[in-house]
Amino acid sequence: MIMINSETNFVKIIKEICKEEGIEWTTFSGDWIFRLQKDGAYRYIIGYQFGLNPCSVHALCCDKGAASEVMTSLGVPNVPHYYFMSPDEQHYIGKYGNWKAMEELLETYGALVLKPNEGTGGNLVFCVRNQYELEQAAFRIFKSYPALAVSPFYEIEQEYRVILLNGEKKLVYSKRRPYVVGDGESSVGMLLQKQSAGLSGIMTDIACDAGRKARMEELSAAVQNTVPKKGDVFYLSWKHNLGKGACAVLEEPDADMEQIRGIISVLSEQMGLKFASVDLIRCTEGIKVLEINSGVMMEYFSGQDENTYRIAKEIYREAVRLSFLA
Repeated sequence: MIMINSETNFVKIIKEICKEEGIEWTTFSGDWIFRLQKDGAYRYIIGYQFGLNPCSVHALCCDKGAASEVMTSLGVPNVPHYYFMSPDEQHYIGKYGNWKAMEELLETYGALVLKPNEGTGGNLVFCVRNQYELEQAAFRIFKSYPALAVSPFYEIEQEYRVILLNGEKKLVYSKRRPYVVGDGESSVGMLLQKQSAGLSGIMTDIACDAGRKARMEELSAAVQNTVPKKGDVFYLSWKHNLGKGACAVLEEPDADMEQIRGIISVLSEQMGLKFASVDLIRCTEGIKVLEINSGVMMEYFSGQDENTYRIAKEIYREAVRLSFLA
């Protein structure tokens, strides 16, 4: 079933805020666009864009390859993203094309992540470890997007999301992937069935059932037939997206927060970010920025429970207020 935009938590939250703040609103394009009016002033929300970031900063955040280059120049540790254009744009690429450079990256790093250069939500994101997987992933992305980004694959110990607003961190949470715990006898598929029946198979918070179910349906037969050893934690996905079954855990990691605060400060002051969500990972090399999103989407976060809904609503409320001060 496809959800129309008027059924989303985001639309519900914005309408609630407008009622409570005395703001008149009109929506367009199936509630994808909001026009807000208060005291003779007009403001627009398009998608998850509140107009708080300068246009150039928004464009930079949408370009994973360019954002990585800029962060590197600012001394911000980040996951490098390399930009490749579709063969349909061959006149921009030149006679050497893409494949040789992609193959060299694969040889250098051993495993790569390919994703649309301007994509979001974990869609069409592939981890590749050989030439065949590389070509298949690139082909699938180029069918829908004019460019892709390639980055080295990191074994992620923890992934965090930070919501930045007006130079301050407003929210920090970690992303916990769905998992089962092996009993030494049952396959992953059997553990999932037992967990659904309330028998066994420890997994992440029950609040993530909907997203987790969607992820389970994507599991290959080989994965479902895998039998984890007793006590072993078996993650159902290498992706940390909430929309792919992960859960938000509200916590500020004491060991990492000083470095995270320093990164957020640079992104705000030297990159010009006003309102954004920043994804960071902790790996063996330390803390690195994975991506920056200038559109702050908290749909899955706000749908987790009443508390996360309230938190998302107050952040959006402050963003709306700031938009009328701009």
